[in-house]
Amino acid sequence: MNGSYKEKAIPMISVDPNTGKYVFEEEAIQFLRSVPGPIGVISVAGLYRTGKSYLLNRMLLNRSNGFGVGPTVNPCTKGLWCWGTPLKGQTSEGEPINIIVIDTEGIGALDEDQTHDTRIFTLAILASSCFIYNSVGSIDETAIQSLSLVVNLTKHIHLKTQSKSEEETDPDEFANFFPSFYWVVRDFALQLIDSGGDAINSKEYLEKALAPQKGFTDDVEEKNRIRRLLTTFFKERECFTLIRPCLDEEKLRVLDKLSFDDLRAEFVEQVMNFRKRVVNRMKPKMINNKKLSG
Repeated sequence: MNGSYKEKAIPMISVDPNTGKYVFEEEAIQFLRSVPGPIGVISVAGLYRTGKSYLLNRMLLNRSNGFGVGPTVNPCTKGLWCWGTPLKGQTSEGEPINIIVIDTEGIGALDEDQTHDTRIFTLAILASSCFIYNSVGSIDETAIQSLSLVVNLTKHIHLKTQSKSEEETDPDEFANFFPSFYWVVRDFALQLIDSGGDAINSKEYLEKALAPQKGFTDDVEEKNRIRRLLTTFFKERECFTLIRPCLDEEKLRVLDKLSFDDLRAEFVEQVMNFRKRVVNRMKPKMINNKKLSG
């Protein structure tokens, strides 16, 4: 391993408080330049204070601490941060790959607006080859509405096309540049069954939730627009459900201090299965069919 790598989170993209402009931090630039290809890039997004950073630390870095976490209602992550050491993984073909891990500022923080949220969300998607969306509870209408940012994605992304204007660009063309999508549902306590009572897996659960809603009202159309864009933009999509890591409310406030032995055995098993799935089947980051280095 490169001796210059650091076992810490590095600020990657921040907002200059004086100008409001987005700044790519020099330390992150130097780190990325040092990572040989091929690379895969994992980023995690979700509503603020829903445990994104803990998800990264526990499930991907395989450690209790790393990216900042905390027990208060205030967001811990601002902008985009990357882990200062690439993870070792492999592609689905068994090729070794260096994995860069990115944490993002939570969506919906009280001190930010939707334009900022959309920009952070867009940057994370464009940087990634694997995009993880973290939510809590279940995939219901509220959870899907939290992804309404996808409606504005194309306003922030410009594709270079020879024959079409920006307005004429087909949403399917954006899918060529978008990462694989993993929806991780935390603290999941429901039974995975269909309307007939038969067992279904988590991917089938996701597809059922993203199926078009019946009706012709403006409200139904807006709900279906979000579903339609999610399924159009993210052709490769999976879902993983995780039970609550422990039942003690006091322990939940200090999750980053707990070892695996303090967590529910089923949660630990789910975490390890998810990590193996992601790290051992990593999609390389590519542009114009060329695998990238840092």
